[in-house]
Amino acid sequence: MTTLLQDMRYGLRVLWKSPGFTIVAVLSLALGVGANTAIFSIVNAVLLRSLPFSHPERLVKVIASNRGVGARDIGFSVPELDDLRTRAGVFDQVTAIQGGPTNLTGGERPQHLELLEVSANYFSMLGTSAHIGRVFGPGDDVPGFAEAIVISDSLWARGFGRDPGVLGRKMELDNDPYTIVGVLPPGFRHPGRAVATDIEVWTAVGFRADPFPKPDRGLRVFPGAIGLLKPGIGPELAQSRLDALAAQLRAEYSTNYPAGSDWSIEVEPLQESLVGNVRPMLLVLMGAVVLIILLASVNVANLLLARASGRQREMAVRLAMGASRARMIRQMLTESMILSLVSGLVGVLTAMAALYFVQFLRVQVPRLAEVRVDWTVLSFALLVSLLAGLGFGLVPALQSSKAEIAVAMREGARGSGTSAKTNRLRALLIASETALAVMLMVGAGLLLRTFWGLLQENPGFNPSRIVAANFYLPVPNNPDLDRYSSNPEILNSFVREVVRRVNAIPGVDLASMTTDLPVTHLSWRPRVNIEDRPDESGKGLFVEVTGATPEYFKVLQASLVRGRYFTEADDTGKQPVAIVDETTARTYWPDRDPVGRRLSIRTPRGAANPPWCIVVGVIKDINSDGLDQSAAPHIYRPIYQFPGSRALTKSVTVRTSLSATNLEPQIRREIQAVDPDLPVFNVRTMNEVIDGSLASRRFSAELVGVFAVVALLLASV
Repeated sequence: MTTLLQDMRYGLRVLWKSPGFTIVAVLSLALGVGANTAIFSIVNAVLLRSLPFSHPERLVKVIASNRGVGARDIGFSVPELDDLRTRAGVFDQVTAIQGGPTNLTGGERPQHLELLEVSANYFSMLGTSAHIGRVFGPGDDVPGFAEAIVISDSLWARGFGRDPGVLGRKMELDNDPYTIVGVLPPGFRHPGRAVATDIEVWTAVGFRADPFPKPDRGLRVFPGAIGLLKPGIGPELAQSRLDALAAQLRAEYSTNYPAGSDWSIEVEPLQESLVGNVRPMLLVLMGAVVLIILLASVNVANLLLARASGRQREMAVRLAMGASRARMIRQMLTESMILSLVSGLVGVLTAMAALYFVQFLRVQVPRLAEVRVDWTVLSFALLVSLLAGLGFGLVPALQSSKAEIAVAMREGARGSGTSAKTNRLRALLIASETALAVMLMVGAGLLLRTFWGLLQENPGFNPSRIVAANFYLPVPNNPDLDRYSSNPEILNSFVREVVRRVNAIPGVDLASMTTDLPVTHLSWRPRVNIEDRPDESGKGLFVEVTGATPEYFKVLQASLVRGRYFTEADDTGKQPVAIVDETTARTYWPDRDPVGRRLSIRTPRGAANPPWCIVVGVIKDINSDGLDQSAAPHIYRPIYQFPGSRALTKSVTVRTSLSATNLEPQIRREIQAVDPDLPVFNVRTMNEVIDGSLASRRFSAELVGVFAVVALLLASV
């Protein structure tokens, strides 16, 4: 211990006397350790750490699919959920989930919140209790309106100042009165949600009055479900039993499950379902930072070798005075370890600063809110620092300890010198640095080229000078309070008045309204019938459907191939019409003109025999699912004739010379002049919408690009 302390004191003196070398070495290693620590902390939180719920290894996502037509995750009806609970034999519990926006009214101004409707067993299944009050229980899962709500800690703090008297207070959501019965702990988040899209309100789903869930097997009102497997039942065994259950249900209810659709039930570990899509990106980033720490270590090893050539006389004197070669190696390694530990400390601080910055990026990485520098991350940083110190310190230490006393004294008398062997070793290290830097730069170049190629993809419209603003039309549980979904005339009057008012804003060239913005993956995908193209497969024909006002295509500057756009005459009660894109035309009318042909669209609550729509136009494909996705068949309906447009989120789209910041208060004022209970949210340019759809790809490409620049800087030292 005494000799170790002597080595440490001597090492600190030596490094203090060479501030230039010490600063360069510490900064080089700190970049490597910091990059590794930051990326590992994300990998640890997203991929490695178990979900923060009871029995996370038994939690699964339950997925219903029509495999025959390639339709996955189509949701569940109430009877199907009952079958999972009572007939599958693999679940302890199953909870339905249905998320979306909601309007908080009754205060000074309306607010937009994210709401999640869940079965009453949701919190007990996840093993979560309330911070104050209670969570849902069996009494909340009964027919009729369930007025109890549970709120998040963030909403409690923001809206109620953490007042413990919040329990029992009323909240008006979508014009329905609810009562707050509980507040959740600060750390609770619905599985996989990021900070920007946190759920703030939970309601219990029971069998309610129309238009809420009824026991109709064909009415899939729940987009998703989560299950808790029974002890001893793994995903593989559960899947085999669910395959058998699906076969039984297809046989019992053949009218609900056509043979060609191949309806099935799947289970996937919940954590895998949340993070599976981002795993490749995170592994690429982890590989990049491993190259960075290797490059930093090689760089510092080269600096140590160069520095050792100036310390030959010192080494020779110590050897001549009786120091063993082992003691010399230990002294050199001690200096290296001091460098690595100081670099590790600086690297951890750098990583913490980087992670703080990442939290503000618009990157939809699941579990990103759970990223933190904990003991696991600190242990990883320490391990990386020690391995790096051992790696870059061992070769120079061994090389220096081999110095011959006479030669070293002679070289030291001349000032300095390096042997041919040392020169060859340094040349090898320089070549290694160059190779590592080139590898990282080539990888970054490929990622950036792929990302740049996506940016050059034609989205099918001109996104410049377009601003979009979202609002949500509520569907109250009480039909007497429902202004829109059951009153198409009132809805159409509302749409026309909003478009008229926004059109009158100075600086607005043209305004329109749509049910779904391009590149946002939100389009509705119902089954369609083509009059002169019978479905011989029995699988069904499915397309994406969007509702839009007549001005929509002109705002987007979408190209009309043939036929016409919508007009104000395409109203409720008039001949139903539709516009199709070129992919739809090629798919369903490959050898004929689709204009004048007829199709029908089945809606969830529509008639068994929906009306025929006449195709009046064909437009160029507009990308609806993202620039990294191939085009899917898409049909557009006039918003005034479109049943699917009578609920949920809508977007005002504006071609304008104004910025989104300047336009936001004016759009909000005009919408709330028509309905003061409608909050306006997500006001942004269409270029920002496109950037958001590519945020994860941009994040990985830019990070690897930054790492490549760091590698180039390290290689040049």
